[in-house]
Amino acid sequence: MTRRGWIFDVYPVEDGMRLWAIMADGARACFFDPWRAPFAVDAADWPRAQKALAGFPAPLDAAPGEGSDLYSERVRPVVVARVSPPRHAAVVHRLKRAGLTLYNADFPPEQHHHYERGHFPLAFGDFDVDGDRLRGFRLRDDPWARDYALPPLRFVHLALAGSEFAGAINPAHAARGGLVLRHEGLTHALEGDPAEQLESLDRRLREWDPDVLTTDWGDDYLIPRLLAWARRAGRPLRLSRDPDRNALGRGGRSYVAYGQTVFRAGAQRLFGRWHLDLKNSFFFKESGFAGLFEIARIAKIPVQRTARVSIGTALSSMQLDVALRRGLLVPLDKAQTEDFRPASDLVRADKGGLVYEPDVGWFEGVAEYDFVSMYPTLMVRRNISPETVNCSCCDPADADVVPEIGHRLCRRRRGLVPEVLAPILEKRAAYKRLAKTDHPRAALYKARADAHKWTLVTCFGYLGYKNARFGKIEAHESVTAWGRESLLRAKDFVEARGFRVLHANVDCVWVRGPAELDRETVRRDLESFVGAPVGLEGVYKWLRFCPSKTDPLSGVPNRYFGAFADGTLKVRGLALRRRDTPAIFKAMQNEMLAALAEADDLAGCRARAGRLTAIAEAVRERLAAGRASADELAVTFSLSRDPADYRGAGPSAVAARRLAASGVRLRPGETVRYLIAAAGDKIAEARATPLAFVADEAAEWDVKKYLELWRRCRDEILNGLESPETQAEELREITGGAVDGVVEGHVVLAEETKPEQAQLKAPRAVQPPRHAREAARLKVRARAQAQAAGPELPFGPGPGV
Repeated sequence: MTRRGWIFDVYPVEDGMRLWAIMADGARACFFDPWRAPFAVDAADWPRAQKALAGFPAPLDAAPGEGSDLYSERVRPVVVARVSPPRHAAVVHRLKRAGLTLYNADFPPEQHHHYERGHFPLAFGDFDVDGDRLRGFRLRDDPWARDYALPPLRFVHLALAGSEFAGAINPAHAARGGLVLRHEGLTHALEGDPAEQLESLDRRLREWDPDVLTTDWGDDYLIPRLLAWARRAGRPLRLSRDPDRNALGRGGRSYVAYGQTVFRAGAQRLFGRWHLDLKNSFFFKESGFAGLFEIARIAKIPVQRTARVSIGTALSSMQLDVALRRGLLVPLDKAQTEDFRPASDLVRADKGGLVYEPDVGWFEGVAEYDFVSMYPTLMVRRNISPETVNCSCCDPADADVVPEIGHRLCRRRRGLVPEVLAPILEKRAAYKRLAKTDHPRAALYKARADAHKWTLVTCFGYLGYKNARFGKIEAHESVTAWGRESLLRAKDFVEARGFRVLHANVDCVWVRGPAELDRETVRRDLESFVGAPVGLEGVYKWLRFCPSKTDPLSGVPNRYFGAFADGTLKVRGLALRRRDTPAIFKAMQNEMLAALAEADDLAGCRARAGRLTAIAEAVRERLAAGRASADELAVTFSLSRDPADYRGAGPSAVAARRLAASGVRLRPGETVRYLIAAAGDKIAEARATPLAFVADEAAEWDVKKYLELWRRCRDEILNGLESPETQAEELREITGGAVDGVVEGHVVLAEETKPEQAQLKAPRAVQPPRHAREAARLKVRARAQAQAAGPELPFGPGPGV
């Protein structure tokens, strides 16, 4: 019998996989697929494997096979063994303890099942079934299709009633009310004691039979708490659709990524029904359900797991899929090590991306050119993959040489990483084009493009990640070297056309130039010259490159804001982009920038300075009068360690310790929200109030401290909008006379610090070494040191100035 529909859920059972489907006629069906999870052992080691498994209650099917090594391409004979999916991990663990080398042995069974069967989550096709037994599946879908149909999913949202802060605070940190269900636009508050609420919840789930149960804080708090209630009440709570399986949970963990401590809550998985914790899903946060489903389809990871895994895990799954289709043997433990080389080679190669120091000031008519997905594009076009860098198959004289560092790239075979990335690049480019049209599904396309963006962002870092299955530091270095070369070529090209480079940062460049040159024509010529896709991000009506907070003469690469010709704002590095900035200041900066976006030029920006000041003053008055809400003033802080390990007594440490003292379990990487109550109080515990306590305490805050934060946020936008004369006077005061004036938004140094009359912000192609800037900096430092030491001393020329 053939039935048509979508693959909804799949998970291991004894001697096979249980597969749930949503049929085209609306029915929900469950099938059994007789499939056994495989792994491979070197043929010569098979007798040792049999001996190690003697008496182990896990019958194996074994057959001879072969596979190839990613790096050497050598084909080796293996024995492919298959075991019941639930017993697979135990078998692999025993063989690993016996010292055997295993291949293709640690893939999650759900993913391995998708790889081998050639289907994927939410795939549409024909199910060949005999009763509840699945005999085959004919795919009528493509994971790389741009448009595809999804099943008609039924949703129910489960949450806890609570205070006005309920959506922002982990319920483990604050008291909450009873259960609340949202279904088909209606909210249902469940009444009674916990046992009565559980009975009502169970009844409604059976009545509504949702496909998807969404929650807030469900993984870390709500689902475990419900199951604990059910155990105490002595009654079953069936959250899963599968009558034989209930929720399966695991604890969270803390880890360090890119220098930041992160806490990832555990997962509470359902069977035959999805549980999606909207507070514990990166893909949902960044791209909604559309992006989540898109990544699940191409990564071949079940939706519940996709919602919770890192981007790197999704990318790794795509690589494993390609590796298996190529017939590669993926070792259980990564054995590839970094090539030996002298320290001088490492110093030359390990440089990262190229970052310029931007010209500080306000500018008009600036064009921003971006390399489109620069690093992944370079990986594809230059064939950069772990096995293609310094390969043994190509004659060194014929290989493509990486500029500056000398690594060689294979010309004979296509790399695994480029094969994985090429369709992602193509699909994202198509979605980005469609998202910019008036297509009725433009928002959907944008969400899918956003999901792919994060996969492409991750792919570069994964090349150098020590635990990546398909990573190698030399490949990582090759990408950055080609990136530096591409950016330098772009700089040379635009300067030859008469443009002035104001800033360049890894994969984009900001330029000012002759108004008569068409920017789109320049983009096409630049793309042809560099040999990589280049996009015109836009032409700014006005653009501000912000100065360093410690040196007003120096720019900061990642702090700028501006408005394009259509009024769209681009903001980087301001307080509104920081996670810890209170909401009241984020709203203030957004309102100020929205007013600035109406200006067509710098004169229009300056004309709005009074309006911006009024916006900021309104917020200051609210703070001074105590009319701000606690939620608006809350500071968000991420724990880097256990609360007891903090030695300081700043507001963040105090808030964490107060929560811990109240019985809240806090783990490194978790976030805490608090009010700055009295920053300078001699009693440390009075300096901060956790937001969770506000319901029990009067919402008091340190007005002086919040006004300091207000002033800082205001000045980030207002500074530099004064008249050039006022700006010059302020800078002369700060630098001790090192500044002569401000022209067209940028600083001109005084005569005594200008070698050969050169301006500090001269075009980089002709700017001499930064003697002028260093002279000004020395003056600033000398003045600060003199003021700290006592009487002000006369400035004198120092060595090298």
